[in-house]
Amino acid sequence: MLLLHKFIGIITIRIMIKLRKISHMLKYLFGLPKSIYVNFRLLPFNQAVKLPIIVSNKTKLISLNGKVNLAKVKTGIIRIGFGGAEHIDYEYTRTILKIDGIVNFKGRAKIGLGSKFIIDKEAIFNAGDRFGITGDTIILCNKKISIGDNARISWQVIIMDSDYHPILDINNNIINEPTEITIGNNVWIGARCFILKNTYIDDGCIIAANTTITKNFNGIKHSVIGGNSAKVLKTDIRWHN
Repeated sequence: MLLLHKFIGIITIRIMIKLRKISHMLKYLFGLPKSIYVNFRLLPFNQAVKLPIIVSNKTKLISLNGKVNLAKVKTGIIRIGFGGAEHIDYEYTRTILKIDGIVNFKGRAKIGLGSKFIIDKEAIFNAGDRFGITGDTIILCNKKISIGDNARISWQVIIMDSDYHPILDINNNIINEPTEITIGNNVWIGARCFILKNTYIDDGCIIAANTTITKNFNGIKHSVIGGNSAKVLKTDIRWHN
């Protein structure tokens, strides 16, 4: 009887794995029309035919007047609108995609379901290899945002390099111009963080959940940064996926 239960358990697990694979395949198939459109809109023909960008059918396309540059061209190397966190409502949540500037992908990238990826005209967004957003995160790029290899961005994070509303001094000069954001290699950004303009996060750092970054942490590697205002909480750390 015990052997029978084990056998049934093994068969059940295998069936569940196969059903999960079928579910993933169906999601890719449902998104195929949008994927084709996005690839041929943003990439040269010889790259677009390989469908390196796979887009979920739950992705709303706002504007695609920009350009995507790929260091590696392979089917499905960029995935937009798939995966996410357990709190995300997969039935009703949508991903928002707007690329009017330039996006450079160094390698594999994943932008999870419910994220808002907004790259304005003349803006530049650089993503390193193995760039990953869990889901339900907002990236607003008005000037330039650069993120290194193996970046992990949790849910409900906001990264924005502009205030999006000009503030003027008494002489009508704008005093809050957009300024660049740089995030190094192997950086983990926890849930509900704000990464704002004119900031630098160095390699190997962890940004604790609910932290607001508004200043330069250049030269401070392998550290936990947290709090408001943000400060170094611990040094000489390492983290793994």
